[in-house]
Amino acid sequence: MANWSMEDALRMALRLEEENFLEYEKSAAEATSSGVKSMFLFLAGEERNHIRLIKEKMAQFNVKP
Repeated sequence: MANWSMEDALRMALRLEEENFLEYEKSAAEATSSGVKSMFLFLAGEERNHIRLIKEKMAQFNVKP
């Protein structure tokens, strides 16, 4: 098992959430079905919330992005 630091874990989590957010936004823009577009926008919104939460934790633990 890897020995993760708090800094490493938060930075990795932020990077993954930001990547997912961008992919969902891109997919929503490319979607031709309104239902699919809506789903991708919902998922992007969830990722945006996760990014906010991770940044709050980073501030709490004085971790720079």
